Amino acid sequence: MEKKLKKSILITGCSSGIGEALVTKFISEGFLVFGSIRDKDASKKLRVKYGERFFPLVFDVTKRSEIEKAFSEVKSKLKGNNLDILVNNAGIAKLGPVEHIDRKEFSQHLDTMVVGTFNCVQVFLPLLGTANKNQRPGKIINISSGGGTIGQPFMSSYCTSKHALEGFSESLRRELMMYKIDVIIVAPRSFKTPIWAKSNIDERVSLFGKTNYKKSFSNFSKYVKSLSEGGEDVSVLAQKIYNISKKGRPKAKYSFGPSGVQFFFTRYLPKSFSDRLLAKFFKIV
Repeated sequence: MEKKLKKSILITGCSSGIGEALVTKFISEGFLVFGSIRDKDASKKLRVKYGERFFPLVFDVTKRSEIEKAFSEVKSKLKGNNLDILVNNAGIAKLGPVEHIDRKEFSQHLDTMVVGTFNCVQVFLPLLGTANKNQRPGKIINISSGGGTIGQPFMSSYCTSKHALEGFSESLRRELMMYKIDVIIVAPRSFKTPIWAKSNIDERVSLFGKTNYKKSFSNFSKYVKSLSEGGEDVSVLAQKIYNISKKGRPKAKYSFGPSGVQFFFTRYLPKSFSDRLLAKFFKIV
């Protein structure tokens, strides 16, 4: 590469949404961007789209052997330099009542957002500074959400994984102080991303249409779609994350985006009272 690049970043789940916006932003700032994509054909298209500063890595965060192969590729590309930033962004979101969701689907959320993050962190830590302390240490940015601190109805799989991700990040941050590697939680709330479109909300309304949750689940699904459609553009979030990446002493957690009625209820009201209000709002009782 002829042009000297300022820094490097690895972003998981970069084919759309937040990940795609981050790729665009960090490339514009002169970074060498590594991006994980599960689809080999999609990776080729992104390489053409972004050019020489984008290096696609085809791996699934739940498959350790694929990540280890990607590690070798990144290490070779960095030529002895540390990786400056690792962003754990890969995720899924499928709604449904606990009584009826599939056990494998619940596990899939944990495998992707919790075990997947663990896999990427553990594999790439040597490139972030644990193996080479003579260079500046890297940063780890874990993408949580508003669901990382509250438990919305019909989002048990998603919220459980994001709660666990934040707990993992807390422990990791304290452990990595010896290496001066920052671990930062970023918790976006309402931003326009395709994550809910990918979850096939309308199909899931039909799926649970013969259960006791028919009306309440339909109401909640409409609420989630309205938040997503009315949210801020992900480019705004990408800019904020870029700004965080430049901080010498970043905070442990940042929350961004409109909060919505649930966040107000659960943050400022007693739980028993907020439970009743939410149940009434979504017609759960």
